[in-house]
Amino acid sequence: MKRAQGTTTIGTLLTLAIAAAALGAGGCSQGSPPGPGATANDDSGTVVASLQLAPGVTVNAASYMIAGPGGFTKTGTINVANSSTLTATIPGLPAGNGFTISLSATSTDGSTSCAGSTTFNVTAHMTSAVSVHLTCHEAPRTGSVSVTGTINVCPRVDGVSANPAEVVVGASIALSVVVHDSDAGPAALSTQWTASAGTLAGANTAAPTFTCVGPGTVTISVTASDGDPTPGCADTGSVQVRCSLPGAGSNAASTMAVYGDAPYGTTPTDNSQTLATPAFIASVNADPDVSMVLHVGDIHSGKQFCTQAYDQTIFNLWTAYVDPLIYTPGDNEWADCNKAGEGGGAYNPTTMQIDYVLDSMGNPADYAKGDPLANLALIRSMFFPTPGLSLGTNKMSVLSQAQLFDPAHTTDAAYVENVMWETSNVLFVAINLPGGSNNDQDVWYAAPTATSAQTQEAADRTGADLRWLDLAFAQAQADGVAAIVIQTQADMWDPEKGAGHQSGYEPIVMSVATHTTAFGKPVLMFNGDSHVFQTGNPMDPSNPVYAMHPFYNVPNFYRIVVHGSTTPLEWLKVAIDPSANAAPSANAFGPFAWTRMIQP
Repeated sequence: MKRAQGTTTIGTLLTLAIAAAALGAGGCSQGSPPGPGATANDDSGTVVASLQLAPGVTVNAASYMIAGPGGFTKTGTINVANSSTLTATIPGLPAGNGFTISLSATSTDGSTSCAGSTTFNVTAHMTSAVSVHLTCHEAPRTGSVSVTGTINVCPRVDGVSANPAEVVVGASIALSVVVHDSDAGPAALSTQWTASAGTLAGANTAAPTFTCVGPGTVTISVTASDGDPTPGCADTGSVQVRCSLPGAGSNAASTMAVYGDAPYGTTPTDNSQTLATPAFIASVNADPDVSMVLHVGDIHSGKQFCTQAYDQTIFNLWTAYVDPLIYTPGDNEWADCNKAGEGGGAYNPTTMQIDYVLDSMGNPADYAKGDPLANLALIRSMFFPTPGLSLGTNKMSVLSQAQLFDPAHTTDAAYVENVMWETSNVLFVAINLPGGSNNDQDVWYAAPTATSAQTQEAADRTGADLRWLDLAFAQAQADGVAAIVIQTQADMWDPEKGAGHQSGYEPIVMSVATHTTAFGKPVLMFNGDSHVFQTGNPMDPSNPVYAMHPFYNVPNFYRIVVHGSTTPLEWLKVAIDPSANAAPSANAFGPFAWTRMIQP
């Protein structure tokens, strides 16, 4: 049948009507079709066919083959794409008896095939009607499946334990899991552990060890499998552990000693303050209140040379500290080592080379000719041999940026000196921020322009410092501490060389101001660099040095510049009472109160 789509649906019975004219005495040769416009004078006949299939089964064409006497054959295709019935007139058949016509058709979707045949006779000049019965076979519509079932009892995690459930960063936690598999198969029971942070040792065992690398809550999961890959068969259990900043949770009052810019000398050979250092250290050790020491940088003056021997001397002296000592490097022991006054050298505009300072033997006076990066590496190797551990006899754990750094900024891992910890519900953060000009407005060796190494150093360090401050303030918020202490060497508000010379500190000042405002609790900064003891809030518009960075008004910020460089030596005794919240004054701020300990 003819459909709107141009296809034909053939009814239940496939009928072929054939009419043929018998060949005359001078009939055509066997198999020769008549030409177009053949007339009744032809000594041949025609056949008319029609085709019907089952409802809904559509064909576009049917094929036929006619075989007759004397070996006559004729084949062709009947196009029914635009017909509602299959009817065809097939001319050019020779008259005679015993013809056979075979018809075949296949539905357009290939699901049904039909075939049939019948015999007929051909009478000349007549059309014979022939009905062909076709049998059709549909494709199978259903099948069967042979099922063989197997049974596996999947494993079950009965419990996961962590002992202890909370440790400080750098410490380890023992993990264990209890699993049962009732049918002990199809394979031996296996376990695989994962953690949202930190590191796992023995992650494919039943009892691995987890190590905290950063503060915060960590989810540790274990998957038990008996080898059955079916989704959902393996069972999973988890446990949460807490990684705390060293000292977190301590609310007891404490006292610390803070100093910097010492020992100093007025010449490369002036060792008077160095010789006085053992007595100075003894005075700190003798105070029963003190439990921690901070040194804000500069272990020699800008008139002393940067030598490995001198650095080793200071390190050896500091081993006498009984309490933990936290030290942040100053500019004089690395960033300024390039200067001729510290034994480095100076750019010669005539030769366009560096004239290095030489000792009496003709050798460079400074370690690595005063190269700042080499001297910083020396300081790190000597004073920071173990990331996350303070100096002093009774060493204290701290979190170092070398232990916890932004994976997107892998150079941050070099800043082992950037540390943080908590004491008396106060978070402490130390950053490597050398005095002078930070981003090095003072070009190394007084050359006409900064080298790429110098500009890269400033960029890397400033970026690391900013990210470390971000993390410190975020951790302070998370832990709900009462206050924050920032330890650094640079006096970012030193007016000696004007605001332009201090512009390299602007990103740090902005970060501190923004974070302190958001924190909303006391933030106290200790720095050295400018040597003269002073207290106050440089981010208060009424402060004399406010103009150095005149963009911020942060009332909950306070700063102490510790005494340094000159005798008599002194240290600042700072008491921390977490329950106190003193108004800013010359000797107190928030939970902090201090006294200058001037040495005889």
